[in-house]
Amino acid sequence: MKKVKREGVLGRVGRAIDHAMYQLAPERGMRRMAARAKGDIVTKRLAQLSSGSFGHPSVASNDTRDHRYLNNRLTADEQLEMSLNDTQWRSRELFQTSPHAHGAIEARIAHEIGVGLSCRPKVTECELFDAKTADQINLKLKDVCRRWSMHGVDRRRRHSLGATQRMVARDVATFGEAFAVFREAPAKGPIGLTVELIDPMRVETPAEFARDENVRMGIRYHAKTDQIIGYYVRVKGKRYDAIKPKYEFIRRYDKAGNEQIVHVFEALLPEQSRGVPWLCAAFALLKDLDDFHEAELVAKQIEACFGLIIKTSKKSGGPMSVAEQNWSGDTDSEGRRLEDIYPGMIEYVDEDGEITKIDPSRPGSTFAPFIEAGLRAVSAALNFPYEILAKNFHRTTYSSGRLAMLDGKLSFEIRRQPIVEQFCNPLWRRLVAAAFFFGHLDGIVSRLAYIAAPHLFEDHAWGGQSFGAIDPNKEIEAHRDAVESNQETLAEIHAEHNQDWEDVLTQRDREIRKETDLRLAREKDEMDARTKLGLPMPGEGEDDGKDAVKARGKDAPKDNEDDDESDSENDSK
Repeated sequence: MKKVKREGVLGRVGRAIDHAMYQLAPERGMRRMAARAKGDIVTKRLAQLSSGSFGHPSVASNDTRDHRYLNNRLTADEQLEMSLNDTQWRSRELFQTSPHAHGAIEARIAHEIGVGLSCRPKVTECELFDAKTADQINLKLKDVCRRWSMHGVDRRRRHSLGATQRMVARDVATFGEAFAVFREAPAKGPIGLTVELIDPMRVETPAEFARDENVRMGIRYHAKTDQIIGYYVRVKGKRYDAIKPKYEFIRRYDKAGNEQIVHVFEALLPEQSRGVPWLCAAFALLKDLDDFHEAELVAKQIEACFGLIIKTSKKSGGPMSVAEQNWSGDTDSEGRRLEDIYPGMIEYVDEDGEITKIDPSRPGSTFAPFIEAGLRAVSAALNFPYEILAKNFHRTTYSSGRLAMLDGKLSFEIRRQPIVEQFCNPLWRRLVAAAFFFGHLDGIVSRLAYIAAPHLFEDHAWGGQSFGAIDPNKEIEAHRDAVESNQETLAEIHAEHNQDWEDVLTQRDREIRKETDLRLAREKDEMDARTKLGLPMPGEGEDDGKDAVKARGKDAPKDNEDDDESDSENDSK
């Protein structure tokens, strides 16, 4: 049973006085009782705060565990203001130096973007135009997008749309966010639209706005509505002036109301204004794996060098004199002497010296299990399939591999969504506007129709490449059964392969018709050649042969009948 702490003498006396006062003067007595109850609540709350217990058992006081928690009570933005640069620096360093971090980010990009997300315009008939005109608009917009990507979408016209999408995804994975600016430039293709990606570490608050409450982490907000007005971007020059850098303020919308700069990130917590690097939760694990791997590698190198430890006696002059003989002459930054070891090294000592061979025995039996356990922890922290992270499929069965890929496919689609919604969709709206005003849709629909209702021309869908199939035959049978039972549609199946079901059916119809035309043409050429050479047509020779055999069979006697007649004549003679 839980022990109840008894009230002290002063407390009991005070309560008795309160009750007596209530009998004589009820109003004053009630005030005293209310003040005492309030004081008890405050005292109990202070005791809870001092002990660290807030009611739930999971946060009860524990001397062996409490010191491991930082108890950071800052908001998400307050934490980012203090550590955003450090987290981005560390994430970029891991991407550049850690093989596991680099592989995880590149694998994520390969599954989320692949060779690029392609857009499928979905303009439908409405009160302004019919279905035929809508199909023409879709084909023209798709052609404009394809030719624009071929000529390069960046300011220097070097990167295609797919390559730009991969760079956006790489920034989101490495820094937790990406910035893209849409500008107009001299047209080198069908339109003059360009996409300029900005290093997220260049978006920061200028020093003169450090105390401005409406500027936080390089983002300026409206004083009343708290809407984003624009971003401060440090100017990239030949030399970075750390004392007084220059900044460019880029408004979110231009004068025409078009989106001019987009900020791509997924908020993990409420009131979060900037992105958190994807690797942030696995920083320590990735560093531990790299350090452990390096330690094992150094130990193996020492073993390969046939290192020797020389123990000397007093007769040999002591350890200092022997060390003086073996010293290479080099020192480290702290003045400590360095000795060289190398493969095939042979050291000569006097007869009183004792030689002990260094045998690190690396890698040990725990090396592979430790690496696997570490990678599984990283996989859990990143919500990333272990098989893809470690590139290890040798113990994967069909069922386990399919479960891993289904889980990975869901996470890939979730992380692809912010890129599509915050980067690709605004980009498509700018592309449609540029296509109209560059005259690519003249003769199909008027510009006044677009100006009156631009939303009618902006309906579209983005799709990536297929995730593939572990067993294609089973996948095809499953899709066929799902379609026949009305559980899935052709549109859903082809959307997984970044295809439009109508385009697929149209293309298959063209292929079947072409195949039929080629077969008929081939048969006609064969018949003409047979007629020219006097050869029978296919099937005619076989029928004539069969008819001749039938005719001969009716007129000619059978072989056994001839034999019987000759035998009877010989017997009569």
